[in-house]
Amino acid sequence: MIEQPNPDTGTESGSAADGAHHFRIGDFEGPLDLLLHLVRVNEIDITDIPVAEVARQYADYLALMRELNLEIAGEYLVMAATLMQIKSQMLLPRDPEADEDEEDPRTELTQQLLDYQRYKQAAENLQAIDSVRGLIWTRDGRIPEEFRGEELLSVELFDLVAMFNRLLGRLDDEARLRVKADNVSVAEKIEWIRELLEQRETVEFSEMLLQMPTRLDRIGVFLALLEMLRLHMLVAFQRQSRGEIRIARRRGDQDVG
Repeated sequence: MIEQPNPDTGTESGSAADGAHHFRIGDFEGPLDLLLHLVRVNEIDITDIPVAEVARQYADYLALMRELNLEIAGEYLVMAATLMQIKSQMLLPRDPEADEDEEDPRTELTQQLLDYQRYKQAAENLQAIDSVRGLIWTRDGRIPEEFRGEELLSVELFDLVAMFNRLLGRLDDEARLRVKADNVSVAEKIEWIRELLEQRETVEFSEMLLQMPTRLDRIGVFLALLEMLRLHMLVAFQRQSRGEIRIARRRGDQDVG
């Protein structure tokens, strides 16, 4: 089982198996973020969403989150139910006597996504004043030689989840997580990540997982990484969209943590 740290003290407070979750997915993003992520990675027209396929992928994400013993906020389940309802409506045979201008069942959801996308873009434009590089390294602009002159992209939660799922599939062939007698401590993985980043300014996400001997250890590292991101101890970034994700310590005038 995976032992998790207490969110306030950093001490262990039990295991994921007994429901001692150390954070909610809602601490990072919301269901509209997940839908926008699916629209982006699938290169879908937001005004013509293939609901059946998006609903399937959305359910796959929730299943992975449950496997990781992450506490999923109720709003995610409400959105899953909404997608299934829209899917059902679209599968119903159309009434030949119905008005040709009958509203598309996706209209309300599409409008929510468009509004949220505009809101999120505005927020990102404001955050651009403090660039990703400024958040990662010292405010005087000193960054590692390999990244100088580059525009770095910040990484969102679902980019990490998608990358983790792909890497996990390549690193082992276990279909599902099997509970083992040995414990994997998230607090210990946090300390391991801290020590790793004391030796190096940045590290590739895939390299971190490759250093772990078992699937359970890899899940422990991923949970530790999410906890450190939630506490603003780290940042995740990439050179290009869907490229290799790198992890670095968040720094300002003084190192955090």
